[in-house]
Amino acid sequence: MSTIPKTVLLVTKAGHAQAPALAETIAHWLRTRGESARVAEHRAGQGGPGLPVDGCDLVLVLGGDGTMISVAREVAGRAPLLGLNLGRLGFLTELTPEGWREPLARLLDRGVPWCERLGLAWEVLRDGVVAASGAVVNDLVVNRGALARLLHLSLALDGEDLGHLRADGLVVATPTGSTAYSISSGGPIVHPSLAVFTVTPICPFLSNFKPMVLPGAAELRIAVRDAGTEVFLTLDGQGAFALRAGDEVLVRRSPAGMKLADAGITTYVSRLRAKGVIE
Repeated sequence: MSTIPKTVLLVTKAGHAQAPALAETIAHWLRTRGESARVAEHRAGQGGPGLPVDGCDLVLVLGGDGTMISVAREVAGRAPLLGLNLGRLGFLTELTPEGWREPLARLLDRGVPWCERLGLAWEVLRDGVVAASGAVVNDLVVNRGALARLLHLSLALDGEDLGHLRADGLVVATPTGSTAYSISSGGPIVHPSLAVFTVTPICPFLSNFKPMVLPGAAELRIAVRDAGTEVFLTLDGQGAFALRAGDEVLVRRSPAGMKLADAGITTYVSRLRAKGVIE
């Protein structure tokens, strides 16, 4: 899909030394072209008002992949996201501080093509009651805390038993997150246009459980069968929730994924190669 933006929200990484000045420069440039521009600092988890997304046609994120993922959770599909890389990896960010004018002008003139990427919603059920819930863009991980002991988990797909698993943990990843922790754990690379998610055990012990690719419409249930030490549900690598024995983690497709704009500078395959995911 494509949209011609008239109102752009520029979101800066909290505490970044160069981001505010660069955002104001871009905002001034946008206004001279006749577009409306707002600037906001992203302060996820720090309280205060949320990002002023309503009424915006495009969200330009100045930061790295972590900032993009955090902003995507807050935006929740209300507008397409375009990234300007101020981080290290830059897998989700195409623009650069030195070369943003030409591609941004092209997008504003011709329209911003974007695709919707699958996100995942999760709930923790404790004694049959929802103890916590949320959404992720990259992945959720069930893993141990300080002690390196095996977890005992059981899994069910759409109510049908998938079996038991003893492992260091489990990664459930979106296509966007398939090139993050999931691939390091032996999971597959999944093209971001696919509406699927993956389930990958981390160092399984005496188990035939293999990485799985599941349809986006599926519902996965992960039950914690023991908790001799700390067990956590880690969310996009940016937050965590402590689990107990008997807790169940319910995972399904989120109604609001991530709308990611395409600046036309790189392709998915070229980014895989540039970041060393493929040779």
